[in-house]
Amino acid sequence: MNRPRRHLLCCGAAVAAGLFSALVAPNTAQAMLIHPCEEGGLPPALREHPLVVRAWDGLDPTQLWDVHAHLLGTGDAGSGCRIHEQMTQWWHPLESLRRRVILDGACVPPEAPSVDRAYVQRLMQLTQDFPAGARWLLLAFDEAWDDQEPQARPDWTTFHVPNVYAAEIAARRPHRFGWVASIHPYREDALQRLDAAIGAGALALKWLPSSMNIDLRAPRLRPFYARMAAARSIWIVSGPRLCPLLSFLPV
Repeated sequence: MNRPRRHLLCCGAAVAAGLFSALVAPNTAQAMLIHPCEEGGLPPALREHPLVVRAWDGLDPTQLWDVHAHLLGTGDAGSGCRIHEQMTQWWHPLESLRRRVILDGACVPPEAPSVDRAYVQRLMQLTQDFPAGARWLLLAFDEAWDDQEPQARPDWTTFHVPNVYAAEIAARRPHRFGWVASIHPYREDALQRLDAAIGAGALALKWLPSSMNIDLRAPRLRPFYARMAAARSIWIVSGPRLCPLLSFLPV
């Protein structure tokens, strides 16, 4: 898509959003953007509801692993996390709204002194009502990389969560959390980073090819795939049309 067309779509969407919000009463529009976050864990009426109690019948909580729990932050507490700069710029209204919706869904209030800390606090809070043994795998998320030049592209990166930060948060509550590494295969030291992550206890590897700019069928990824296979590592990939990749994986 060419740049003028992208700008047209962006502006058109912004106008449509403005027209829509103008048709909604102010208090209703505000309510649409505010997630009703409850303090503490589940209310007793829900926690002790027969349907919830019965859902655990015959289940071993130690076998319950949520393998897709995102971390997020802005780096305001030294996490090393980042979000795209457009998400904090008022002249990019859709991206600013996107940031607000994401943080609202995570119950991070606008007045929070630290997005890093508030996000993790809420995440830990949500685990309290699960039986002992249930765990969540926290995802790191690497930057997008240029496929022509060996360099990171922050301008293509929606958000970034370093491996070391995911490992650090998981280590605080190992009975509840494990962590998943994210390593862009175009990095010159990708294999070394992969070995280091496995050695540091990463339980899987996460890629989102469309966001990270990864061509899964590129022949230059064969050494990375071979190392993953040799380590018998779990690979979490989000995206369509993964079947053609099978011919490139080592048997």
